[in-house]
Amino acid sequence: MHTDENNAIRYLMKEMDPSEEMEFEKQMREDENLLIEVESLRAAKKRLSALSTKNPPQSLTQKISDDAKQLQSEKLRSSKNITFFLKRGLAAGILLAAFTGGGYYLYSGVGVSDSENSTNSTTEAIEPWVDRNEVLRFSETQQVSQSSAVENDLTRSYDKLELVSDPSGNINGGSGIMLTGSSN
Repeated sequence: MHTDENNAIRYLMKEMDPSEEMEFEKQMREDENLLIEVESLRAAKKRLSALSTKNPPQSLTQKISDDAKQLQSEKLRSSKNITFFLKRGLAAGILLAAFTGGGYYLYSGVGVSDSENSTNSTTEAIEPWVDRNEVLRFSETQQVSQSSAVENDLTRSYDKLELVSDPSGNINGGSGIMLTGSSN
């Protein structure tokens, strides 16, 4: 049989597109063996179509029908088993994740009562700090021992202040206008 037997069958059964059909006819004109193959298949098709059709025995059709139904029910049963086990597996995974997360949350030491205690203990021991602009920030609710340290820092920062003799910033005298944010 020729290498293009599928194309030959498709050509004989009129299953090709018109463009494919024209290309295949061109190949047949160029290749004698392909033309002989197509003609022999055409003769076989003609003899087969001349045969009379016979109905198969009822027992054979019933057996094929029963086998098909059994196969279909087995596939349905196996797909139900797969979805059943898949649903159970997913539910078990979700429960496991929930219990693990809950246990981690409970035993990690993070709880509502712990966070309240930590805020109470930090308000008792607030220490002042100096930011990059050397501005001192402190809370009014401080202990007596800490307030003396704050006062020392405050007096040291006052000592750093210098008196400005010329508020305009002009050393040469200039116009003598002072720009401020006030309405005066």
